[in-house]
Amino acid sequence: MQENTAWKRFTSILISNSPGMRVIKTCLAITICLIIEYFRGTNMPYHSSIAAIVCMQPTLKSTFKTAVDRTLGTIIAGLYGFLFITFFTQQLFLSFHSLSYFVLIGVMTLPLMMLMIAIKKQGGLAITLVVFLIVVINAGATNPLLYTIERVVGTLIGIGVALFINWLPILNKIGKRLGHVEISPVSPASSNMEKTKLELPEKC
Repeated sequence: MQENTAWKRFTSILISNSPGMRVIKTCLAITICLIIEYFRGTNMPYHSSIAAIVCMQPTLKSTFKTAVDRTLGTIIAGLYGFLFITFFTQQLFLSFHSLSYFVLIGVMTLPLMMLMIAIKKQGGLAITLVVFLIVVINAGATNPLLYTIERVVGTLIGIGVALFINWLPILNKIGKRLGHVEISPVSPASSNMEKTKLELPEKC
C-alpha cells in the first residue's frame, strides 16, 4: 500500500515537472527539419526550423489555421521580396547593403504589413516579415530568384513538419496519458476576476 502511494507521488512529481507536449513537439520538429536540410544540402539549414517553431501550436486544428496563414504569408513575402530586389537593384541601381537600400527595406515593410492585415492574415505577419527580410538582405550574393525560391521552400518545409508532428496520433496519445494540458495565457482565475469587474455595478 505504501509502495503504491510512493509510486503515485513520484509519477505525479515527474509529470508536473516534465515539459509540455508543445515543447516536446517543437523539439522533434526542429530535429526533423535539420535532418531534412542536411540531406537537401542547403547552406542555411535553419530557415525551416524557424518556420516550424513559429508555426507550432498546442493542437492540430490551431496549427493548421496558423499554417494556412503563414504559408500564404511566406509566398507573399517571397514574391514581394523578389519584386523589391528586381526594382530597386536592377531598375534604380541601388547596391545591396547600402544605407539607402537598408532604409528602403524598413520603409517597404509597411505596405507588406498593411497587405497582410487587409487580407485578414495577421497570424502570418511575423513569418511574412522574417521571410521578406531574409530574402532582401541575403539575396545579393546569388541569383535573387533562385534564392527566393530556396527560402520559400525551406519555410514551407518547416510549416509542413509542424503540421506532421501535431498530426501524429502517438504524440497526442502520450500527451493525454501523461495529463499534459496546455495552459491558456489567461488563467481561469484572472478570467473570473475580469468577469467580476465587468459585472460590478457602476457607482452613482
